[in-house]
Amino acid sequence: MKNSNPKYKIEVTKDTKISLSFGNSKIGMMINWSTLPGDDKHLLKANGELLTDVPGTCCGKCDACFNSCYAVNSARLHHNACIPSWAKNTLMLRQYPDETFAQIDAEIRRVNKAYYKSGNLKDLKYKFVRVNVAGEIESLDELERWNALAQKHPELQFGLYSKNEKILIEFFKRHGQTADNFTINVSQWHGTQNTTIAELAKIGAKFNVFEYDDSNRTWCTLNDQEKARLASCSHCLAVTKAGKHAAKADGSPILCTDCGRCYRKTGATTAVYDH
Repeated sequence: MKNSNPKYKIEVTKDTKISLSFGNSKIGMMINWSTLPGDDKHLLKANGELLTDVPGTCCGKCDACFNSCYAVNSARLHHNACIPSWAKNTLMLRQYPDETFAQIDAEIRRVNKAYYKSGNLKDLKYKFVRVNVAGEIESLDELERWNALAQKHPELQFGLYSKNEKILIEFFKRHGQTADNFTINVSQWHGTQNTTIAELAKIGAKFNVFEYDDSNRTWCTLNDQEKARLASCSHCLAVTKAGKHAAKADGSPILCTDCGRCYRKTGATTAVYDH
């Protein structure tokens, strides 16, 4: 099988429309953006078939987590929906970043048009923007553009999960902090981001840590000290220790919009059980 013959051949022009999603049963009503997971060494395949020859945006971070990645699993299971939209967004960012962010801004204004007409926060339909439900920040320029968009929309709370330590450190060294309404959550996985976290703290960056916790699984390789440390952390309210979607007393699901912890600069570590 050749990489030149993928199931989905994706090309874009300056006029291509980007794709945003507007929530689901886990995150609630939230504007969210995704690009392809993976990288040039980890292309997306399903049942041995190459889905796209567009490399993902994870910048060489895939070795430890590619086959267990929730975004990769989504791309494989729902490739007819995910691959065309995520690949299109990926290529638009790389080739036409000005047009991409102009379209995102326009979509924010479209879905929240009542607020922009009245100026009343009660009319704000969508209050959160999640950057990269799938995918990763690829460049300093991209992160600067997201930060500028957040500054342009102080009425919204922007949140980003990332383990691209080079870009994060470069951004905070250059700019000091992100916009007040833009929260960086460093994605921690079995200590892989310890150096990044220490460096960001050293330069005075304001950020959160979102840490994977597989102590709920029999295959967990963490030592007792690490398990105890994670047990002392606050955990994502939306995921139970059994790795299931948590529910409220009335049986309805707990949503990211109910909590909002990852969209506030608390400086805290939030662990999330494997799910």
